Amino acid sequence: MFKKNISISSTHQLSGKDGKELRRSALKAFPSLSEEQLTALLPGKGGLVQTKLSNRCILYSLDGVSPLFFDPDGRGNLLPTVYALALVPTLLPRIHTWPEVSGKVLGGADLFLQGVLQPPGGLPDFLAGSARSLAVPGNPIPFAVGKMAVSKQEALREGMKGRGLTLLHCYGDLLWQMGDKAAPNEGFTASRINPTEAAEAEAAGAAQEGDDAAAAAGAAPAGGEAAGAAAAREPGAAAAAAGAATQLGSLQLTEEGGNSSVKPAEGVAAAGTSNGGDAAAAAAIDMDALLEAAVLAGLQTLKTADLPIQTSDFYTKHMLPAKPEGTMYDLKQSKYKKLGKLLDKFEKDKVITQKVVRKQDCISAVDRSHPAYTSFAGMPGGRAGGGASTSGRGGGAGSSKVQIEYCYKAPSSLRPVFGEAGLKEKERLYNEEEVCTALAAYAAAQGLAAPDGRSVRVDHLLQGALFNKKEGQEGAAVPVADLRRRLLGKLQLHHRILRQGEQGVVEALRKGQVKPIIISAERRFGRNITTVSHVESFALAADEMAGVFQRKFQTSCSVTKLPGKEEKDHEIMMQGDLLKQVAAFLTEQYGIPKELLELKPAKGGK
Repeated sequence: MFKKNISISSTHQLSGKDGKELRRSALKAFPSLSEEQLTALLPGKGGLVQTKLSNRCILYSLDGVSPLFFDPDGRGNLLPTVYALALVPTLLPRIHTWPEVSGKVLGGADLFLQGVLQPPGGLPDFLAGSARSLAVPGNPIPFAVGKMAVSKQEALREGMKGRGLTLLHCYGDLLWQMGDKAAPNEGFTASRINPTEAAEAEAAGAAQEGDDAAAAAGAAPAGGEAAGAAAAREPGAAAAAAGAATQLGSLQLTEEGGNSSVKPAEGVAAAGTSNGGDAAAAAAIDMDALLEAAVLAGLQTLKTADLPIQTSDFYTKHMLPAKPEGTMYDLKQSKYKKLGKLLDKFEKDKVITQKVVRKQDCISAVDRSHPAYTSFAGMPGGRAGGGASTSGRGGGAGSSKVQIEYCYKAPSSLRPVFGEAGLKEKERLYNEEEVCTALAAYAAAQGLAAPDGRSVRVDHLLQGALFNKKEGQEGAAVPVADLRRRLLGKLQLHHRILRQGEQGVVEALRKGQVKPIIISAERRFGRNITTVSHVESFALAADEMAGVFQRKFQTSCSVTKLPGKEEKDHEIMMQGDLLKQVAAFLTEQYGIPKELLELKPAKGGK
């Protein structure tokens, strides 16, 4: 959006009040920001300048020198500039591309999925429209900012082809030129972004060590093929390619935080090198065995009349119902990483036959005389194949039912109640039991608890935070149950959704109560239509679900954003009265409880 000429419409210095509001917006947009980092970017003492551009973009800079944040559409969606990323590189979750590709991006091109480097543990989760920074391996500072054009699931479904990152801002563009134009490090050039000299030396050393070890073992050097391919493409790229796997292994980013930390589910290999390596390796082996047993248990319940069956339907209708109580499938924690590779193993062993039907992978045949099928004794944990059948059809959704956990965030006035950890970890969430435990510990530490433990004396902090001016009295004894109720009512309610997806456990965190999915049937333009709203409440992407509904019900679908400035969810509209069918499908296929599906039949429809 900064390729064409732009002009400055207005510039003014923010007042103290507006500056505080900007700081709050930055903390909300970038939860990983520490207090020190925020102060370095946006000091509390004035000097913050707002600049409005002719393309509706709003810039925020310190003393009008270099823009640090920009709002691309003027609607409060803050994004960092490369200047800000040079100071705090972890502001946004990042993806990586080759140094050779970076030159195209610097020229203003969007990044295609073919140019996205995949870490050893697979791509981290992302949704369409989510903001990402772009970097090259070996250079710690991102050089571009954009939004994902597709979700991870859609990218994998399309074979990592097509548009990946829609570019908004990059090093060297017109937004960059409005600053002091100082290069973040020696790897930044006008034509491409290179690894830094320190990173190249480290990568070269790691590659040399790998070569020596491989030569001693009589094996080919690890990473040699990638390095050779990079060297063939362009001189000087070999060092970057040789170290790419090592560097990317330490750069897998969490979806929410944007910190350079390995996800627990994706860090089994890394954990194996620590003191707890044996336990981590055992966990990975157990997940392999669990998933293999799940396939065999699912085949026990799969009827020949149901063939061919899509692999995704086989997973949700037959593998999930066989899941032992208290366990979760996580393909990322296994050696297979994807459902397709897991089923390929069984096809290679000639247990099943697969084929593509209407561009969908399907299981077309099962060899029920195969020793692996006939000797299957049951799932680890006691659930056998036959048992899965009896609990499967009706209980399939229940066994993979969405888990909802409510948690609470403390405002600044109540953080002292949660001790030193509450003061340091401002974004921490607590479940109800932890809230009660923290209150009891605070009362004991302050000497407020009654000897019988049934009441607590109200101190100045509790009086001001939990009671109105006309109620309560400092020093009065209040029943513990009443104090707990008041404390929970003053905390900010959040909910965490855990749902079993094809690639493992899907998690989403949102504020407030869970919004039910609203399914409405109505007449518009003389036709019966069905609308589905708030699928995002259960970590489902509206654009993906539109595609699922279109294939499932053979109908046309469209997606529009719901009205309202604060509303971020979408509405899916499809042709036909599919009220009951959609509700049943969401419960059976995705485990969404019926009580969280709000059905609105058509009024007066014919």
